[in-house]
Amino acid sequence: MFAPPRPEAKRAIARCKKAGIRPVMVTGDHKNTAQAIAEELRMLNKEDRVLTGRELKELSDEELKSVVQKVGVYARVSPEDKLRIVNVLQEQGEVVAMTGEPIIS
Repeated sequence: MFAPPRPEAKRAIARCKKAGIRPVMVTGDHKNTAQAIAEELRMLNKEDRVLTGRELKELSDEELKSVVQKVGVYARVSPEDKLRIVNVLQEQGEVVAMTGEPIIS
């Protein structure tokens, strides 16, 4: 059970993708919920993965660096996990912007 995304969210995702921006969902929601929302927003490509916080914790930093570009949704993650994802993306030269609650640093 989930609330459908707002109509403007779908338009915003489409505009980002058209501009060459790769949107990634990082959420505390359940994996199935997050994946369903991402699919409805057309955020996922066929090769994108959905990774949970539990799976993320099992990855070393080097392993995360090797898969971070292939993950479109991170589900059931903590604020610390979010910071780790942002740091890895930035280390790879990505410009990262985030909406939602602030990150603990």
